[in-house]
Amino acid sequence: MLNIFVGLIFVFFKTNFSFWDIGPTFYITNIIGYVLIFFGLNELERTNQPILKAKPYVIIMIAHSMIFFLLNITDHSPLTMGMSTTLEQIIVLAGVALIMAGMFMVFIIIFQLMDGLTSNMNKEVLYNLVTIMILLFILAGIDAFFNFVPTLSTIIMGALLLLEVLFLFCYYNAFVIKNEKLI
Repeated sequence: MLNIFVGLIFVFFKTNFSFWDIGPTFYITNIIGYVLIFFGLNELERTNQPILKAKPYVIIMIAHSMIFFLLNITDHSPLTMGMSTTLEQIIVLAGVALIMAGMFMVFIIIFQLMDGLTSNMNKEVLYNLVTIMILLFILAGIDAFFNFVPTLSTIIMGALLLLEVLFLFCYYNAFVIKNEKLI
């Protein structure tokens, strides 16, 4: 369980509050985080079959993070490409959609991990935190994409970071300190 917890710390790590700050550092920490989560899932494999639903998503995110890490270090990120031709615009939009899907996938993985909790109270608190995190993420994404209020997405990302810390605290309490038994 500790591998999963440390993996989530790496996945949540961001160097600033910008919604689009997804450079090499973001992806290298994601790779480390998802690999740790993968090893944590392997540890639980014998005792918890329902939690294995997260494994395919984690594998996809390891590959996703590696691909976008390579694109970033070779200056081929969809966020830095030109958009002068129709083909470039299509590539950029597809790349941005894949980036957004990858950023959202962490929440799917978290939902799969939380399904292993036996305590309803802990489960409810964690689900509520993740739901609020998803809403903040969507709001930050909409504001960052359309730029309605210039600093709003930064403020929302700061609030999201605080919720991620609170989630990690609650997750740590439920799984590590209390040594919650998994289904």
